[in-house]
Amino acid sequence: MLAPQPLHQIIYHSLATGEGMSPEALADLLRQARAYNQAHRLTGLLLYAADTQEFVQVLEGLQAEVQSLYAKIARDPRHKHAFVLHEGPAETRMFPDWRMGFAPAAAHDLHTITGYLPLVSEPAHLRPPGLAVHAPAQLRRFLADFARPLATDE
Repeated sequence: MLAPQPLHQIIYHSLATGEGMSPEALADLLRQARAYNQAHRLTGLLLYAADTQEFVQVLEGLQAEVQSLYAKIARDPRHKHAFVLHEGPAETRMFPDWRMGFAPAAAHDLHTITGYLPLVSEPAHLRPPGLAVHAPAQLRRFLADFARPLATDE
C-alpha cells in the first residue's frame, strides 16, 4: 500500500486583464476549472471582485498537481500580476467538497482577506502595491469564514 502523499496549497491574488470577466466568461472558466480539478483530485475556491477585477484563489491537492496548475494559471492571458499570498503544505483541505467553489466578492472583502494596506514595507518588485500577506493560518481562516456561507460548487 502506498503511503498517503501530503497535501499542498497555493493561495494567490491576480487582476483580470482588459475589461474583466463577463458573467459568461466567468461561468465558462468555472466549468473548465471544475472538470480539470475533478480529474486531478484538486479542490479550492475562487473569489472574484468585478468592481476591481481582482481574483483570489485557493488551490489544494498533491504538490505536483497544484504547482503544475498554478504555473498554467500564471501564464493565462485572462489575468495579470499573479502573486502568491501563501504556498506550502496543508494538514487538511480547506474546501474538501468543492472542485472549485466560487463566490463573488467586493474589493473591500478581498482587501480584508488578503491584508490590503495602503503602504507596503516590502520592495515594490516583491509584491503588488497594497498587498500585505497575513500569516498563513490567519489567511486560511479569513478565506474559509468569508467563503463558506457564500460560495457554490455548481
